[in-house]
This record gives sequence, C-alpha cells and structure tokens, in this order.
Amino acid sequence: MLYQIFYPLRESFFGFNIFRYITFRTAGAVATALILVFMFAPNIIEKLKKLNFGQIVRDDGPESHLVKTGTPTMGGLFIIGSVLISVLLWGKLDNIKIILLTVSLIILSIAGFLDDFLKIKYKNSKGLSGKYKIFFQIFVGAIIGIYLYYFDKSTFLMSFELNQLAGIFETVKVAQVPSSTLFLPFFDTFYIDLKIFYIPFAIFVVVSMSNAVNLTDGLDGLAIGLLIIMSVALAVLCYVSGNSLVATYLKIPFISDAGEVTVFVGALIGAGLGFLWFNAHPSQVFMGDVGSLSLGGVLGIIALFIKHELLLVIIGAVYVAEAFSVVIQVFYYKMFKKRIFKMAPLHHHFEKSGWKETQVVFRFYILGIIAAIIGIATLKIR
Repeated sequence: MLYQIFYPLRESFFGFNIFRYITFRTAGAVATALILVFMFAPNIIEKLKKLNFGQIVRDDGPESHLVKTGTPTMGGLFIIGSVLISVLLWGKLDNIKIILLTVSLIILSIAGFLDDFLKIKYKNSKGLSGKYKIFFQIFVGAIIGIYLYYFDKSTFLMSFELNQLAGIFETVKVAQVPSSTLFLPFFDTFYIDLKIFYIPFAIFVVVSMSNAVNLTDGLDGLAIGLLIIMSVALAVLCYVSGNSLVATYLKIPFISDAGEVTVFVGALIGAGLGFLWFNAHPSQVFMGDVGSLSLGGVLGIIALFIKHELLLVIIGAVYVAEAFSVVIQVFYYKMFKKRIFKMAPLHHHFEKSGWKETQVVFRFYILGIIAAIIGIATLKIR
C-alpha cells in the first residue's frame, strides 16, 4: 500500500524513490511485523488466559511436558495478523504471488484455528478431523498448482550477451519455460517439465511442509526458530531469483515477479522473531495449529513460486527429518510391531534419550542453520 501511495510521487519528492527498492520494503516489513507482535502479543496472551484457551497436553508424551498444560495456545493468530498487516503496508498489492500467498495463509489459518478451537472446546488433543485438515491443505495446493501450470508466465532462462555498441555484457532472456518445470539443484541445464503432473506435485509440497512444521511444533521455540532460519534462506532465494543479473550469473531460473515475494518472507521473519520472544523456554504462549499449519504451507508455496522446490529438502532438512521420523515410526511399527525411535517426532526421541528441552531446541537450530547455508551454497554449484 505504501508503494502505491508514495512511489508515484517520486517526481515531486525524490526521497519517495526509495519505495521501489525491494530491500528497503523488506526491511520495513521485518520491522513492522516485529513491532506489531511486541505491541499486541502481551494483551492477546492475557485474553487467551482469561478465555481458558490453554494447551491440551497428551498424557502419552514426555512427562516433563505435563507442566505445560494450560499454557495459552493459538498464538499463531498474532503471527498471522502481523504478517498480513505488514504485507499490506509494504508489499505491491497488484503482485499475483503476494495475493495468492496472502489468501493461502488465511485459508490454512482457518483450518488451524478450527483444529485448535475444537481441542479447547472438547478438552482433548483430537481437534479437527485429519481428513478436513488435509482437505484445506489439498485445496490450497491445488490452487497454487493450477495457477502455476495454467496461468503463470514468469519463468525465464537467461544468459549474458555482449552488447557490441556499448561494449558490455547484458542479460538476455533466452527462453520462457513453463512454470510447471522442475529444476534440479547442482544442474544449470537439466530440468523437467512435469506438465499436468505439476499440480499433484504442488499439492504434495504444500501438504508435506504444512504437516512437517505442525509435527515439529512440540518444544518451546523449536518450530518458530527453525521457521525464521528457513525464511532467511528463502528470502535470499527469492531476491536472487527475482534479480535478472544475479539469476543469470548463478545460472538459476529468473522469476520476473519473485523479488516481491521477499517482502512477504521479510514479514514472516519479523513476526517470527517477535513470537519467539514469547515462545522461548519457558513458553508464555504456544503457536497452535493456527500458526504451524498455515506457516508451513506458505513456506512450501514460496519454494514453488521461486522454482526451488527441491531445495526445501536441504534448507528445511530438520523439518523433513521430523516428518520422516513419524512416517518411519508408524510404518515400522505396523510392519514389525517394534519402534525405531523411543518416541516420534524426532525431538521427543532425543528428550527420551536424556537431552534437555533447550538442548534439543538449540542443537536443532544449529542443524537448521547448517542446512540453510548448504542450501544457499548450492546456488554456486552449477
């Protein structure tokens, strides 16, 4: 909104020209979301306490978690609210990717809200039926997949070409490729157009990331801290993918409208940092499914938009490991009536192995940072 208001006035006052820079507006989005969380979180937490919107802790989990019973949940509400307001202020509201991210965030947060509300209402950990949560996730994934397959025309392969008159190299669009194309890390010329199969692939990415973040949200500060780390990596990927010069140099696809997504990711980082202030051990508030389902989903969507879907496995390695630990545990138990892990997801396995909660969280942070660095480093290995 600020861009639409002030940038057209740049000829009257040159200072307004700063609104054209994605870096400036991203910094504004980070700061705004952070400040909004700091401003409103304390009052919202108190309201949640008065409404008895407390966390229902499963009795089959680690015994150390029983003391968390009653801690206010649904803190994801002020993450979502802060992100939406920040993006509204600093984003280009005519950018279709910003619009789709915003709508997706709202839809998935509705599913998460219903899940949290039903848990609180009936005082159990069941919440919204799994089939309904999957429906919301598939619906959002299908929207994104259909948009990218049928409508998006923003993906280009680039190269440098010598301008004989100016005597300099310029970036040139070599070819527009379908947005249903899957680019493989480490390769600059090897890619696959999934065609119509990109739609189920997009659904898989959104559903997987949404549930992976949800499964990881079991320790104070764990899910949101990893989300901040991953968002920083995604911000870098968004910026370089949307910059024709850098994308050409790195030999990655140029996504003509991806730079603006950096502003959205900046809002995620700011809101995440603010929430971590209150969610760090001992937590004053939990994110709830309203936060984890929606935030995980948009991480997947961002990767789809910038054509770095497969890098999710690297930069989101901790989330992936958490999700796979559950899949492996369930499969192995059904097949052999034995458990591989002491408890799933993976963070509970380490708790059962004697690690303190804070040890698990900070060690997972370290692994998340390493994974993010490796993911970004792959851009240069082509």
